[in-house]
Amino acid sequence: MDSARPSGSGRRVALWFLVFTAFSSGCDLGTKAWAQHALGEPGSSISVVEPWLEFSLAYNRGTAFSVIPHLGQMRWLFALLAVGVVAMLFTIAMRRRPRIRELLALGLIAGGAIGNGYDRAFRLTPAGDTAVIDFIRVNITPTYSWPTFNVADAWLLIGVAWLLWMGLRRAPDEPAATATTAATAARS
Repeated sequence: MDSARPSGSGRRVALWFLVFTAFSSGCDLGTKAWAQHALGEPGSSISVVEPWLEFSLAYNRGTAFSVIPHLGQMRWLFALLAVGVVAMLFTIAMRRRPRIRELLALGLIAGGAIGNGYDRAFRLTPAGDTAVIDFIRVNITPTYSWPTFNVADAWLLIGVAWLLWMGLRRAPDEPAATATTAATAARS
């Protein structure tokens, strides 16, 4: 058996998926709680690496990059969408029995979806509505900052990019589960 693949039954795949998902969503929700407590008011900031990186509290009541600026009651639809994404990723993991690194990527995506989905449905702002907490601001130039984001956004980006990178490294005719095994055998 490939050592990079969880050995045994689907229970181990489920366990690793849940561990990675719990870790990533826990990191996200914990850092958001810290940001809300430590930064207090929207716009309050702490310089981390002057002038490039700062923590600055923002409440995002809409979607990513404010495509829909205020979700209102549609927040429940987006929260349910997050639950659907997690269920789909879990189903993929159970059917494909991916390697640990693929399970980690799936867990990062699931954890990011849980973190932002939870915020959309339940994270109360001082105004009494719900919003996703964003607090990481990267200043590209003195006059331009990347849109403020959170750990869930980073997990989502890293997880998707990692899956894409692993998919591009695989030979086109190989399924995801056998790409590394075949490459190892070819070198022998």
